[in-house]
Amino acid sequence: MHFTQPRGSAGFCGRSIISAIGVLFFFFVVAISAAAQVQTPDERYKADILLIVAHPDDDTIVSSYLARAVFDRHKRVAVIFCTPGDSGSNSVGREHARALGLVREIEARRAMSALEITNVWFLNGRDTASQDVLLSLATWPSASILEQTVRIVRLTRPEIVLTWLPSSVAGENHGDHQASGVVATEAFDVAGDRTAFPSQLAAPLRPYENAFEGLSPWQAKKLYYFTDAFDTGFFRAHGPEYDGKDISPSKQISYLQLAARSAAAYYTQLPDPSVGRVIEAGESLPDSVAKLQQAGFLPEPVRLWLAKSLVRSDAGGDVFDGITSEPVPPQGLRTQNLPPATGLQVELGGFWGFYHEFWRAHELNSLITLRPEIAVQLNDTFAIPLLVKNSTSQSRQIAAELTLPAGWKEKNEPQQVTVPAHSELTLVLHVIAPAQQNDSFAEIRVRAACDGKPLFAGSIFVKVSPYVAGQLQ
Repeated sequence: MHFTQPRGSAGFCGRSIISAIGVLFFFFVVAISAAAQVQTPDERYKADILLIVAHPDDDTIVSSYLARAVFDRHKRVAVIFCTPGDSGSNSVGREHARALGLVREIEARRAMSALEITNVWFLNGRDTASQDVLLSLATWPSASILEQTVRIVRLTRPEIVLTWLPSSVAGENHGDHQASGVVATEAFDVAGDRTAFPSQLAAPLRPYENAFEGLSPWQAKKLYYFTDAFDTGFFRAHGPEYDGKDISPSKQISYLQLAARSAAAYYTQLPDPSVGRVIEAGESLPDSVAKLQQAGFLPEPVRLWLAKSLVRSDAGGDVFDGITSEPVPPQGLRTQNLPPATGLQVELGGFWGFYHEFWRAHELNSLITLRPEIAVQLNDTFAIPLLVKNSTSQSRQIAAELTLPAGWKEKNEPQQVTVPAHSELTLVLHVIAPAQQNDSFAEIRVRAACDGKPLFAGSIFVKVSPYVAGQLQ
């Protein structure tokens, strides 16, 4: 059988192929030219303040200050939520778990829009209700969260990083709150380091690059902490504080009322969602604000702790004291040449031990004086871990004892342990809290010894509260 090719078809196909190659080449040249011409960062994402928190509604702790910064200081604010708050409560609907996380993301975007904040990112941490920062860091993909946070720091190029205090406190003391402060501190220190996540800094090598990101290192100038402790008085003299009752010159109402308009969006987290609806309808009256504060929102005043400053600035000065448009060199992390452990050593373990190592590693010298404290529930069993290090060539037996305040009980468990040579282990002591609430701190004294020779003496300060730590997120 003979097939006849239509006249002119070969020429048509050839011209089509040539035309297609030409079009592709044209777009290739345009893409390369465009990439070569764009040398500056995208100014739409430049931030003066980058707020890094754990959950939607964490922003309400400092939102009256953010209102001041945005509306009257004309500062650009960006926000990172490390989790969507997917294990929190829901006062308004049936959604829980991941579905609740979607709802809370929308609530957060509405809350931020009330403060005219549009650059908001949600990371993929999982909401983990506990008081233990190590549990949150273990549950999150914490390395990924850090990489994402560093990326956003390099994208937004903030002057100020504002985040949760990386420490255990007697208060809500959510482990995720603490974890976001840990991640923010690490990002503050490494975002300017070219060896940290270098693919973010590598220039694209081909059109439509999806590996190398073309960012630049960035060093923020100041790092501030805030806290949800029952009493924030220990922040005094460590940073500025801002009165939310001050009247905004541009809006003619208080910063607290402006913050209430933002917090009103968090229906799922309000004991009474109707309060949010009333405020969103335009009635941010003092009684409505008071109801928000009773629910744990909008603490007064906003107290900040200046943890790090790479510019000349007084601790109690304004957040932007000393800030100029001039960049500062990266701080980075200095190599610590700590002497090797010798003999027997005993210290607080768990998250308290972690924090002492973390504060030293990140040169947070002002935090080293913070005492170990926590709030526990009525009748709760409370664990006190002791880390024992044996650098000797023989196994050693360590004995520990507690001195408890009135009403506390010690669990009937062994309080001694044999530690093999050149090893370490954790000895956990358990105590039971009283059945009565006590708003004053009680002191639990801890001692450890070997063959009668004292090795460690320290204290944990505790409050007994019916409040379930980590319940509000």
